[in-house]
Amino acid sequence: MQYKEMSEVDLKLTLLSGGEIEIDNLCVKPYTLKEIKDYGYTKYQENLQWVSLSLDDFINSIDDKEKKKFLEEQRDNLKAFDFYIKLGGTELFEALMRALGMIFRTDDVMVLSEGVIALDFVKLGILVKNEEGNFEVNDEKLESLTEDEIKIVHRDNFDDIIQVIKLQNYLEKPKAKEEEDFNPADEGVRKLKEHMEKMRAKVEKAKKQQQEDNGDDREVDVADIISAVSSKSNSINKLNIWEFTLYQVYDEYARLELIDNYDFSIRAMMAGAEKINLKHWSSRL
Repeated sequence: MQYKEMSEVDLKLTLLSGGEIEIDNLCVKPYTLKEIKDYGYTKYQENLQWVSLSLDDFINSIDDKEKKKFLEEQRDNLKAFDFYIKLGGTELFEALMRALGMIFRTDDVMVLSEGVIALDFVKLGILVKNEEGNFEVNDEKLESLTEDEIKIVHRDNFDDIIQVIKLQNYLEKPKAKEEEDFNPADEGVRKLKEHMEKMRAKVEKAKKQQQEDNGDDREVDVADIISAVSSKSNSINKLNIWEFTLYQVYDEYARLELIDNYDFSIRAMMAGAEKINLKHWSSRL
């Protein structure tokens, strides 16, 4: 099933099962913990960070006021992909190529033209070196391949690819389509959305403050989460956890935490505590 056709439930089930997600004729397969470990977790995360930059990130990073104003005026005609390919410089472009190579598990990533990145074209024989050592298109080979065999990344599918990567790595949670497409058209709705964002930020700040008050000022890293899940889960242990994806492990961690909080709340209520915000362990994460 294509990513754009997936409902929130379809997406959750695919992520929970560790399945692949299709975008056009591209297939984004999530890495397992073992694959991430072998690749290098730090390098893996760096690649994710490089390709997770949004259009706002690019525009806000510009110091030149006139250039920034011009880009803001052209915002509706721009995409993050444009900055990676044309406007962001060599370092950003090279980071994109590395990240795409990691995402699609290939070292055969080539730029055909501005706005089109080809995957595995050399391996398929579509691109061949001429006598001068430059790559040129083998038209005969290209025409012999089916449309499904020709894999390209471009500005119209790039945002979906990155969104899927974020979902597979638990950087974002699946949303209902109407929530994803929410566009604050009028001033009243825009202000409401801003208020929602502020309230969310306050909650995150309160959670961080609670951690500090408990004497734990260190952030839990992926190794801690792997250790916790493999120790607490009834079915996942330190031998089989490496075959799970990041999404599966983080989801298990969040569910175990919800179960612990539920058990703690029940014990507190039985001991006479009042005003307990009881959330059942099977509630939505």
